[in-house]
Amino acid sequence: MAKLLLVLVLLLSPAARPGADENSLLPIGAIDLNADMLLNRPALAAADTLVLLVEANREAYYKLSERGEILASGKLLQGRNSLLFARPGLFSESQSLFFILDLLDNGASFQKKINITVTVDRKSQGEQLERAPLSGSFTLGMYHNGRLIGFRKKNMTELLNLKTGLVLPVKDPGITGSAIRNQPASQGVSLLGLGMALAKFLAAKKSLANSKAYIQKLQKKKLTLAFQRQEKSGAKVDVQAEIELRVE
Repeated sequence: MAKLLLVLVLLLSPAARPGADENSLLPIGAIDLNADMLLNRPALAAADTLVLLVEANREAYYKLSERGEILASGKLLQGRNSLLFARPGLFSESQSLFFILDLLDNGASFQKKINITVTVDRKSQGEQLERAPLSGSFTLGMYHNGRLIGFRKKNMTELLNLKTGLVLPVKDPGITGSAIRNQPASQGVSLLGLGMALAKFLAAKKSLANSKAYIQKLQKKKLTLAFQRQEKSGAKVDVQAEIELRVE
């Protein structure tokens, strides 16, 4: 009888079930880019610093290295951990980098391979001034006997390719007659119209929330940063860098 009970206990044990989730046995789960910290603190990228977000299933010691050189080490706590490390020249040019994350959990060792692809676009302030587009707007006015009777507003970019178009008349009872003075008062607002407007607003709000959630999900693996850094010559350069993360 005792042997039968022992067999039943072993069969019901989670470790003995062939369908057990292998990921639950690992000390860590997902490894993502810490988009919030990188976007809100551009000084990190300017200092060639990257921040990963590591989800730990339980406490474990870690070591992050590149070709044998240790970049960061310490202890991961259960839950989300921000793994911050500096890598000289990280955003100096477009490149693909490979890192090894070694984990030690109760005497057992695990390893994750991390691939970071960086695509960099650099522009000096001089280049930006040369390529800077025209901004602002201007107004073309039509006058008769010193009195404004019409106008047209245009952007500065349209100044390079100026075309004629619709001229908006000035609402002046002395010119347009008594039609403006005799406009009927509003007959009220349709409840059906209000309901439709509210439905459209709620649908747009839900769509915006879904879009934000989708973007946040994408940013965990692929993120674009914009920051400014100072070169050794003292010149300031605006950098736009795209980071793509792959974990094996």
